[in-house]
Amino acid sequence: MRSSSPVIFCASLCASMISSLPAFALDEIYSPNVVAGEISAEYSGSRTFDNRTDKNNAQEHEIAFEYGVNNHWLTAASGGFTKEPQQEVQFDYLELQNRFQFFEQGQYWLDSGLLVAFDKAVHHANANTLEVKLLLQKDIGRFTNTANIGFDQTVGKNAAGGPDYVFLWSTRYRYNELAQPGFEIQSDLGAGAALQHFNQQAHYAGPALYGSLFGPLHYEVAYLFGVSGAATQGAARALLEYEMHF
Repeated sequence: MRSSSPVIFCASLCASMISSLPAFALDEIYSPNVVAGEISAEYSGSRTFDNRTDKNNAQEHEIAFEYGVNNHWLTAASGGFTKEPQQEVQFDYLELQNRFQFFEQGQYWLDSGLLVAFDKAVHHANANTLEVKLLLQKDIGRFTNTANIGFDQTVGKNAAGGPDYVFLWSTRYRYNELAQPGFEIQSDLGAGAALQHFNQQAHYAGPALYGSLFGPLHYEVAYLFGVSGAATQGAARALLEYEMHF
């Protein structure tokens, strides 16, 4: 009976998001480590919760396909759908992403890598976006700690301001393959003057659960609480990924 609870929790949260993301949407926290020959299909989504109608039920959904080209390079293509509060879900962007692993896993005391992604806006009024993140990971006993530090920069004819800096952190306890409890911190540090003012930034923190179902099906779920003035009262994210190896 205990083993089925993560499955029920994951399925119910994903269903609520699909049926039901924000200027700053909760994001997947990426490991720097790459597996050569791994092909995966992935759904990720997030949703805000707030008593204020202008901040409630913002959503983002993304469908991605990834391929580990070799032991140091993974490439991915995806399509993203967004929903602003009180509006409808719309197809918003196409993304090409590459992740690079700097060294062999465990070769140094800290695993490291780089994520570079380009989002092509599908609406002429919107700007394209360049995303760059440093990926860091460290295992300590049965705990895995992962940090993503970087920025988003709008580019092209509709670009405006920036860059917008972000900091993401995840700690998980590798209890077993099915369920690995942990917590996340996700922060949009903003740009310009916002970098000096905590309450002008969107900071979130809260519990998370990670694991694998039926072997190749991996899941992540998290509910984070807003802890700054610019954040919503809460936000949730979920991820489902099916992996194949060749």
